[in-house]
Amino acid sequence: MEISKDGSLGVDKSFGRGGLPGKDVLIVSNVEIHKPVVTYCDMSQAQKEFAFETAELAFKLMVKREKRYFKDLAELIKVAFDQKFEGKWHVIVGVHFGAFVSYESNSMIHFWINQIGFMIYKFG
Repeated sequence: MEISKDGSLGVDKSFGRGGLPGKDVLIVSNVEIHKPVVTYCDMSQAQKEFAFETAELAFKLMVKREKRYFKDLAELIKVAFDQKFEGKWHVIVGVHFGAFVSYESNSMIHFWINQIGFMIYKFG
């Protein structure tokens, strides 16, 4: 790992995206978390705000490396939604995914924070 003189920027050359050579991973100590970009929303404003807050918390835990995998982020969000709102909630988190799901009316959102997609919906 190479670290610049100020210690804020490093390049980890131990692995690349998909294991392809020449695809270095850039590690930056201060990660900007952008405002969520909503792709689709059929949900109340309170649920929407809770989704953003919970996803942002999960994203921050991933940046701090307290959570390492997208499945861990999805589990954290699902547990929070199950506790706060009734019904069975399902969560998909990832960079590249497709979904065709059935959901209950007024209970689905799909949005992005930076390059990570979050899909939260209730069914069952």
